[in-house]
Amino acid sequence: MFVEAKVSLEKLISTSFKNIPNLLTLGNLMLGMLSIIYTMDGRTQTALSLIFIAMLLDGLDGKLALRLNAGSELGKQLDSLADLVSFGVAPAVLLYSLSLQQFALTGLFVTLLFPLAGAYRLARFNLGGKGGAFFLGLPITIAGGALVSMGYHSEIMSGWPAISLTLLLTVLMISRIPYPSLKGRQQEISFPAFILFYGAIIVFILFLFVWREAIFYLLFAYVAAGPLFSIYKLIGRFLRKQRCFAELPWINRGL
Repeated sequence: MFVEAKVSLEKLISTSFKNIPNLLTLGNLMLGMLSIIYTMDGRTQTALSLIFIAMLLDGLDGKLALRLNAGSELGKQLDSLADLVSFGVAPAVLLYSLSLQQFALTGLFVTLLFPLAGAYRLARFNLGGKGGAFFLGLPITIAGGALVSMGYHSEIMSGWPAISLTLLLTVLMISRIPYPSLKGRQQEISFPAFILFYGAIIVFILFLFVWREAIFYLLFAYVAAGPLFSIYKLIGRFLRKQRCFAELPWINRGL
């Protein structure tokens, strides 16, 4: 009886630990919902901060799931639903309240496009199987964070740059431009990489509380990384073709 009780206790502890990532995902969803409520209440700066905190939880749940070997189909689907609310709907509602409503129907249309593109991006990701070194399309977490980071720059929010950047993020989400994966494969998650990830989170928190305006540049640097990497690959492919063409026998003979 004692052995059975010990085994049951160990199983309960193991199950509890494996539920931690899902609890963080639910926390992410809760923060997204709170952000929408605070936006409707006019407390936009609080709503903005909640989305950034949700970004931290979104990064933590995935890493913990890998470290605890707690990945599951339930967790995957729950994560997508939470991301759609926290980084699709909540940022769109917030940006509409801060800026896009001044553009009437155009602003409303652009506001609706952002979460719709995010939903498509998440559905495509879920059907794509296990992630590798790259994502196809801009991840919705980064897109939502980049969208609301514009709220720290009044010169962007007061004019057409807000619509232009929103459309840019929308298009990049549904594009097939490769973006470096911040998660990687399960077997690639080493302890040093795990520590490095949390070091990056600490830096992000410092930016959040000390130099908020820098978050805009930090996130848009990642947004720009995808197109720049694609251009680099295209140039490399073109140069390789040119090199192969120059090495053909009839080229060397002057024919």
